[in-house]
Amino acid sequence: MPILLRFPALRGAAIALFAAIVPAKADKLIFSPTTTDLSVGHAAHSSLPRYSKCWAKEGLDVDVVGIQGATAGMQQIAAKNITFANLGPEVLMMARAKGAKVKAIYTYSRSTIYRAVALKSSGLTKTEDLRGKTMGVIAMSTGAVPYGRQMLQTAGIDPDKDVQWLPIGEGAQAALSLKRGDAAAWFAWDTAVAALEAQGIELVHIKPPYFDDLIGNVIVAHEDFLANNKEVAVKVLRCIAKSTIFGLTNPEKAIKIHWELYPATKPDGDEATAMQKSRIVFESRFRGYQVPAGVKWGENLASQWQGVAKLMQAEHLLPADFDVAGSYTNELIDEINAFDAASVAAEAKAAK
Repeated sequence: MPILLRFPALRGAAIALFAAIVPAKADKLIFSPTTTDLSVGHAAHSSLPRYSKCWAKEGLDVDVVGIQGATAGMQQIAAKNITFANLGPEVLMMARAKGAKVKAIYTYSRSTIYRAVALKSSGLTKTEDLRGKTMGVIAMSTGAVPYGRQMLQTAGIDPDKDVQWLPIGEGAQAALSLKRGDAAAWFAWDTAVAALEAQGIELVHIKPPYFDDLIGNVIVAHEDFLANNKEVAVKVLRCIAKSTIFGLTNPEKAIKIHWELYPATKPDGDEATAMQKSRIVFESRFRGYQVPAGVKWGENLASQWQGVAKLMQAEHLLPADFDVAGSYTNELIDEINAFDAASVAAEAKAAK
């Protein structure tokens, strides 16, 4: 039976320290979302595989352990302390450019999870408005930082000289920092932003012109693990694909399942109000999980990867001769998709 672990009191270095102390064993798999706030938007790789017993039926023992920040997640994958992590392709490619033997095996979110937002009352509406301002981030180790740096550079703003950076956390802490003016804008991910919007905070989304061309996040593993454990990876990811279909088909049931296993994620208030707030967070992430027609679950599209790399190279975040194709593989995709998606959807519809 998979064990689902959540450490809401731990942050950043403490999570990394835990992973370093307890490395992944051959019979124990550690899947690490690169956040310690496992909201309903993360149900497909946390609560839903446990509810369906998919991982257990596949003979897998999976722990889900949140790590604060994509950089920390990448470091733990590279050190072989965890088995899988989901993070932005930007962080992966920068790590590979430095020699990390880590590869994307599943494109998870088809649109970028990162957001730049400001209070609607601030009057900020475009990237150029951010010059000379303080940029808030959840933590400097998150993938939202390279996203933000690239966004600023594209607008002709030097991210090291023309702005200041300030970690302001998330949730109520981030909201307070924005309201006090500690930070003019906040670079975070979709579910964190949606959590503030669900509380009635009015935000304006500031998007770069290439926003719609970006990949959201991908699931990565160490190349050494893949060399000897391809079938294990297939089983883990097939369960995530099935859970994604379940969530897209029956969002309210998926949310209630997540509340049961992660009770702290249920908002305060009556049932209807709690569901309304959770749907905002849930859909902010699950919308990006839907695959276009003709694309398989998890399939990496060369055009998307090349587009992201080209943008990064233009801002000198990747070398000009970087091997984009080496950053991902589709070798597992056919096996991952070897299941009856219609049956999974039918089961989800019937779930009460």
